[in-house]
Amino acid sequence: MNPIENYGELMWKIRSRFDVIEALRQSDSDPFSRAESAAFHGRKIVEAIAFACLVAVNNGLKIIPRDAKGQWNAEAIFKNLKSKNITALPSPSNIRQATLEEQMTDGVNVIIEGIPEKRLTTEELIEIYKRLHVWLHELNPYSYQGHSEFYTQKSGTLWADLEKLHLFIERHFISIRGTAFFCVLRDTQDRETKVIPLAKQEA
Repeated sequence: MNPIENYGELMWKIRSRFDVIEALRQSDSDPFSRAESAAFHGRKIVEAIAFACLVAVNNGLKIIPRDAKGQWNAEAIFKNLKSKNITALPSPSNIRQATLEEQMTDGVNVIIEGIPEKRLTTEELIEIYKRLHVWLHELNPYSYQGHSEFYTQKSGTLWADLEKLHLFIERHFISIRGTAFFCVLRDTQDRETKVIPLAKQEA
């Protein structure tokens, strides 16, 4: 697959996992089991975001760092890219048609407007990834007095982290050296997941 197909496939998987998480959230089944399953999908979402960053790097730089290419751990991928000073995180954004004035002044057809309050840093993504991981192990009876205690202590943060991930990735822009994608997990017209390739126009 080419980069846009790869990126689109990852975004479709992320959207599908968020759909499962929403179904779990609304379910009336055991609260701990719902949260445990949601955490599993959340961790997979962070991993897919890390893989999407690699696709964006490949799309812009035409190469993926060799020591990141075979990685599956999101924390390792994020740290690898950061150590090489490669900035490749999605940026929550809206896209709109440029006004006539903007078209004449800036020579652009569309405007990407970032949403700073929805952004997550590399460090914040890694911390979320770690917090999600604690749900994936069976509880040590010497650490918690059963599932109820664990759920009471951890569930609020879990659902908040999943919401942060959704706001971060639901509509975003990602760019490497002027070559970019704009993605929506659910298009407002047909609810489909879409990835639009964008390229910086040279003056």
